Amino acid sequence: MKNHYYMAAALILMIFGEILTIYSEVYASKLPDHPLETPLAFLKPIALISLAGISLIFAYWLGYQATGNIWIVTVASLTLLLILEPIVIYAMMRELPERGALIGFILGATGLIATVTL
Repeated sequence: MKNHYYMAAALILMIFGEILTIYSEVYASKLPDHPLETPLAFLKPIALISLAGISLIFAYWLGYQATGNIWIVTVASLTLLLILEPIVIYAMMRELPERGALIGFILGATGLIATVTL
């Protein structure tokens, strides 16, 4: 029963960490062109990605404790990233991927599915 709680906690922490990571990366990409003039503007994304890293470290630890297999945890993380990244980017930027990025996304998703199923 402990493994189920660990896995649930790992997934929650992983979702939280992945969303914070993506958010902080996209947020930083929209900051002013001259970071040396406004270095304090980077404090928010730095703090958020630090919190995301802590969440992901504990997610991996709990996931490994629950499954005993790091590859299961890694595939879960990659799958969440593949699902969450387009959602967060669209929510923040209101941009859809262009043809090349969309093809790359589809091929990446296909590769991930092949890795899990084969």
